[in-house]
Amino acid sequence: MSKHQRNLIDPTTGNRFTQDRPYGPVQPVTSSDGTPPPSQRSRSWEHLVASGYDLQPDD
Repeated sequence: MSKHQRNLIDPTTGNRFTQDRPYGPVQPVTSSDGTPPPSQRSRSWEHLVASGYDLQPDD
């Protein structure tokens, strides 16, 4: 089993996210240009994937 990756990125958009605990909510951190996102409301992983995000570990 792999270690939990707290920092995530959507390689398509460049948006960065954080997930404090496994299976917990995912919160946007920055947009692709480094500015804060318009909404910092947490979302479920399922909601983001259904919305077209492809979340990957951000090394």
